[in-house]
Amino acid sequence: MKQQLELIQILSLEPQILSLDATNLPQDPGKRKKILDFHPNDQDIVRRVYTTQREFCQPTSHEFPYRFFGDKPRRFNENWLKKYKSWLEYSVEKDAVFCFPCYLFKEKNTPGGDAFVNEGFRTWNKTNAYEKHVGGHNRCHWGCI
Repeated sequence: MKQQLELIQILSLEPQILSLDATNLPQDPGKRKKILDFHPNDQDIVRRVYTTQREFCQPTSHEFPYRFFGDKPRRFNENWLKKYKSWLEYSVEKDAVFCFPCYLFKEKNTPGGDAFVNEGFRTWNKTNAYEKHVGGHNRCHWGCI
């Protein structure tokens, strides 16, 4: 009995081996699993796939829906994809934008940038949020690019 318990303990210490089907990683950032939710051994594979085999999700022929902020209808402005083309992605699924470098490289305990990484940003009336997200060199975004 003692030998069986020792064997179970030893087996539980072995690294977890997971298979990752990189071909099924979603293009739309609103459908993506958080990078930190992947097994640590798979995170670099996911990063490599997204940086070498995928294009940014920047739909240009999409009819961006309106949302009301107070009594004013607003929607995502396609020009923002051009202005921030090096990092901004739009999710058709969530009608929200995401920061591609922060998705890939933001560390778990690094403060800031969560709206552009996890939930998506869609407060279209706050157009200064993009500049604020990028911020100065001490901001989370700069550590990811």
